Amino acid sequence: MFIDVHAYHLSAALQILVGIDTIAIHPWELKSPFDQLAFDNNWIDVCKKSYHMLAIGECGLDRAHENIVDIDTQKEVLKKHFELANERSLPIIIHSVRAYSDLLGMLKRKPFKNNILLHAFGGNDYEVQELLKYPVYFSYGARLLKNPLTISIIPIDRLLLETGDQTEISIEQIYSKAAELLNISIPELQKIIKKNFLTFFNQSNDESSSDFIKNLNIRHKPRELF
Repeated sequence: MFIDVHAYHLSAALQILVGIDTIAIHPWELKSPFDQLAFDNNWIDVCKKSYHMLAIGECGLDRAHENIVDIDTQKEVLKKHFELANERSLPIIIHSVRAYSDLLGMLKRKPFKNNILLHAFGGNDYEVQELLKYPVYFSYGARLLKNPLTISIIPIDRLLLETGDQTEISIEQIYSKAAELLNISIPELQKIIKKNFLTFFNQSNDESSSDFIKNLNIRHKPRELF
């Protein structure tokens, strides 16, 4: 079984689909100048839909994208997402670009009790060590084929894989590259990722997990959505 923990496009893999299984306001949606009324209306919708979601996300911080609000406003919005995830007892999926120090500062001030997924992780060795002090999982995607990044120092029980928003590279190719870098077989990696995936979503890795996986597949039946 190939598991894709953060996907925008439907495939044959077991997936967590953005907008179907998760809900949030992405930092790129926070255009400058900030429109408080539009945000408040969007936030009401996010809160309503969150009751039916498996995670809050993708939300986060971005210091590289142009024409979005300042980092302090982004932090306030991310804080609201953390609070919502706590209220719903859900994990959270984080987008972070050149902002891991900002994220660490937020976690130090108010640690988050649920699991955190750092999607398309691109931090350095020091940031990995600091982030490991919290319930953080590291997800790697297509960039893994061009740059091994820090996957070799990630604890194997904190690792997940994804396709993200691209369609050029399949989840099978990402697994193949990750297995090569970790010097393990693809079947062994599949077992590890499945266990991590279930743990991230607070599911036991036994027979009862089959219901979670079955229900996840059922959620994705209406292919006309994509």
